Amino acid sequence: MKIITKTFIMATVFTLPLAACSGAQAPQADDANMETKAETSIVEAVEMVKEVDIAAARQAVQATLESYAKLINTKDVAGMEAYVLPDELDFTIFEGKGKNIGWADYRDNHLAPEFDNPDLVFTKYEYSNYKTNVSGDLATATFLINMAYTYKGKASDVTRNGTAILKNVDGSWKVAHLHTS
Repeated sequence: MKIITKTFIMATVFTLPLAACSGAQAPQADDANMETKAETSIVEAVEMVKEVDIAAARQAVQATLESYAKLINTKDVAGMEAYVLPDELDFTIFEGKGKNIGWADYRDNHLAPEFDNPDLVFTKYEYSNYKTNVSGDLATATFLINMAYTYKGKASDVTRNGTAILKNVDGSWKVAHLHTS
């Protein structure tokens, strides 16, 4: 901002005396044009910074979801909790026909029984093909869920769809809602 102001002042300082010597009027249109160009440059610079911030936020959201998925693959429930809103009813998940309201409900009534089942062995659980939007402290993401597992000795390899809503809490993205189908 200071550089633009100095440029504008310098242009004005040198242009006015020259115009006065020639008997012509100061080129106000050129000054207005310079000011408009300077304002446009400032707006463009601010937009570029916003784009960089949004791109970084999108990458952070994707990294959160990737870390969460890796922990599902290893059945690490305690680790998964670091990536969700764990308080009371802040976290929700709709999975197929089921729904869990609150991390404790999902952890205790869905994940623990599923992960404790010796007949279920994940060989791959990952998210891909992200479409992410960020607005302030909230983000949404859609993605594919790529799973490979065996259940009672029968191998399955499936691709499903996922949607997530995340909230930025103290600089970290946390999952508030998941919908998988």
